[in-house]
Amino acid sequence: MNMIKMTLAEQAYQELRSRIVSGRLAGGQRLLPNELAADLGISPTPVKEACLRLEADGLLINSSRRGMVVRSFNEEDVEELYAARMLIEKGAVEAAFDAGRIDEALQAKLAESLESHRRYAKGTSLDDLAKALSHDRAFHSALVGAARIPMISDAHARIVGQTHTVFVSIPGDYSRSVEEHQDILDAIVAGKKSQIIEALQRHLERSRQNTLRQVKVLAQTMEPNLL
Repeated sequence: MNMIKMTLAEQAYQELRSRIVSGRLAGGQRLLPNELAADLGISPTPVKEACLRLEADGLLINSSRRGMVVRSFNEEDVEELYAARMLIEKGAVEAAFDAGRIDEALQAKLAESLESHRRYAKGTSLDDLAKALSHDRAFHSALVGAARIPMISDAHARIVGQTHTVFVSIPGDYSRSVEEHQDILDAIVAGKKSQIIEALQRHLERSRQNTLRQVKVLAQTMEPNLL
């Protein structure tokens, strides 16, 4: 019985997480376990368990007035998220490079992810953006994963999931991200650690600035609704 419940809870978690990071569940949206359970064809219990995990991931907040709500992000949140990404991704790449794990196998994995990323980044629909972002996450996850520190990889996955919910709220200047990933891959092929770190830092800094602009736009669009 417990195994069945855990399986359903995991399925609910994966589905709801996918809906949030793809923008199908938008920031500020209230989640009702009974309605979600009916939609997913399961009982409310595994949905509630999934919501607790999503709260731990930083994708939901538990409001005493409204219950579980999809989290919205402000400028302070974005600054904190990107500060964490800078530390984690640069540190992980340095550790992986020093351990000899920035190798041809990783290059091939990154190149494959980048090709799919490039294809969907050209699209204009929310579905295209969501798919592009999934390959974006795969690229950065592979970089961090090369350090082979599961605790760091898990924390990084939560952080990137949070930053990407901002992109799907109000799509901004995202197309450049593909070429910045190409710059990182080119630096990896060149085999110079300093160039890899510099390319990664430039990419994350531009992404930070872009995300901050999106958060400001989103805040402005929501202000009239608060009056």
